[in-house]
Amino acid sequence: MTNIHDLGMTDNEYAALVAKGYDPNLELELIELGESPVIARKLTQIVGLTQDKPPQTNEEWEEFMAVWGD
Repeated sequence: MTNIHDLGMTDNEYAALVAKGYDPNLELELIELGESPVIARKLTQIVGLTQDKPPQTNEEWEEFMAVWGD
């Protein structure tokens, strides 16, 4: 189990990300493989947003592009 204090985020940030399909274990695995924490977080968020289906509504696309563009 991943402790959120290891990920450097608040409970609220964690809850918001999990609601969007975020997997903290994937982020930690990417970091262990040598990815920077910033890029690992971004990649994990993108996977969470697209794992079930591609963005379909304008709101989903805006959210995806906000993560992609950072």
